[in-house]
Amino acid sequence: MYQDPFDVLPNINADKSLTDYQDKLAGHIKTRYIDPMYVPINGNQPVVIEDNTGGTTKQIDKDTLFNGVLHLWTNPTLDVNLQDQINEIYRQGIQYHSQNDWYFEEQLGVEALTRMKLPVPSQKAGKIIKYSASVDVIPTAKAFLAQPDAMNAINWFANIAAYTHDRPFNNYLLMTVQTADVFNDVKQQVKNYVQAWQTRQPINKDVNKLLADFDKIDLTNELSAGLFLPNGGGVAQAEQDALSFTRIILYVISQYEKNTTNPGALTIQPSNLQQVYMPENIIILNLENYAHATPSDIKNDWDVFEKALNAKKNLRFISNKKLMTAKAVNRSMGSGYKSSSADYKGKGVERAKAQPFSGKPIPAKRMLAMMKRVIESQVTKQVTQNTYKSQTISYMRPNRRKPDDINLPGKLATTKYRPDIHVYLDTSGSISETQYRDAVTNLIMLTKRINCNLYITSFSHYVSQTALLKTKDRSTSQIYQQFLRVPKVTGGTDFEQVWRKIDILDEFNKKNNYSHQINFIITDFGYSLSRGHRWSREQASLKHTYYVPMSMDPHGWNHLLRWAKDFRDQMIKAGDHSVRKRMLL
Repeated sequence: MYQDPFDVLPNINADKSLTDYQDKLAGHIKTRYIDPMYVPINGNQPVVIEDNTGGTTKQIDKDTLFNGVLHLWTNPTLDVNLQDQINEIYRQGIQYHSQNDWYFEEQLGVEALTRMKLPVPSQKAGKIIKYSASVDVIPTAKAFLAQPDAMNAINWFANIAAYTHDRPFNNYLLMTVQTADVFNDVKQQVKNYVQAWQTRQPINKDVNKLLADFDKIDLTNELSAGLFLPNGGGVAQAEQDALSFTRIILYVISQYEKNTTNPGALTIQPSNLQQVYMPENIIILNLENYAHATPSDIKNDWDVFEKALNAKKNLRFISNKKLMTAKAVNRSMGSGYKSSSADYKGKGVERAKAQPFSGKPIPAKRMLAMMKRVIESQVTKQVTQNTYKSQTISYMRPNRRKPDDINLPGKLATTKYRPDIHVYLDTSGSISETQYRDAVTNLIMLTKRINCNLYITSFSHYVSQTALLKTKDRSTSQIYQQFLRVPKVTGGTDFEQVWRKIDILDEFNKKNNYSHQINFIITDFGYSLSRGHRWSREQASLKHTYYVPMSMDPHGWNHLLRWAKDFRDQMIKAGDHSVRKRMLL
């Protein structure tokens, strides 16, 4: 599929109508990535693609495959089964392929790696493969800068795709300019195009302002520029309309890519194929500066974009009338951010799926015992709400029975701390009042067992205000009265709001030298991850978060298990290979 590294973007004039634009996009996708799957290796043998799931055989024609790909790219939630089906089709249909668990839209990166005889990054136990800036990125940048031919372009794409793959985001169109002068030339081409149009059809003033902001970007002393496209980028109809900011920028870039007489001056790295056609953000790399950068410079540069992207999701302040860059967002947010993409050891997909779920509802007593084990397995040196007494034998303290005998040790009692407990209680529309009451009852029993205060937050597609329940040394009736005052929200289900809250709290705790929290999400697992979601092992919403099933009758338990299995598979696909160990069922 990845044939010509100097011809990736669709070349569609920005003045074409919305209908023409969408038709040409569809035509480009079919020509490049659908039709080749039906070209036989042996000219005498036609290609037949079949779906044999469910005991019946259905033929998959070109339109069906195209509609499946389009569904993956436009559906807001992650469809693991469809991902796997389409990946299997392309696994059998392309020349360069290696075993991997990447998303379908990331397979061009795998193809480039295989073509260059490089291993695919892996976090599977016993097979950790990780790419670094010093060994992989900088040398290939120098080689591509010195000799900008097709093979060095593919090698550059393969290494930068592998290096960035463990980042918890992939929603950007990645492009590389040879030097800052090339980018200045692109900006001049944008101005020329706009000036030519102004005499025929005035361009919207908001678009003109965005174009003026684009013209101010300077890559002379920068490794990159990260741009947040207005209105969410090319997936939004406003940015697919004729002469929108996104349409103009993509058209000029595609013209430059297609018509430049300097091979390698501007190249597209399709690390996410969906973003080639519907980009949400654009990252522009300066190859010359990459070739002379230090590994820490490159890591910090990607950290900047990661922090800005998190701020964009968490605060939702990106303007549609001002072109926001990653560095501008970070300046407004302040410094002091630590990347969430540290080195780590992952667990394999096969291992994550190995532990079976309980075939029948888990008794409350057993569930509380599992939660208690999680809590007691963690300690901290910071002061928290979760305290316990520890006794040690010490000769520094007299024996209580025989204080005058120095040969007998005494007992030394000390106060120790475990991380605070934060419970996120699913109160969406699928949760009944009976289930809510059962969850509250179980939490009361838990607080009585561990005798500590806890934080509680209810959530649906909203997240309620957090309440601190003073349950330590309180009676059951006193604890129950506090639960009655906990804010309760209702509606749909959105785990990502909860995960963002957990990560924000964790950042705050780190900056203030507070302990991390142990997070329990009590839910029926009725949720689908958003398309393209990717985890980093350092996120608190991953490594310190456990999932507890709502109480269910035997019939309801089978329904919950189906949702739990789907949730597990989606989490693994998104990079959380240890999720099964944190699902208490």
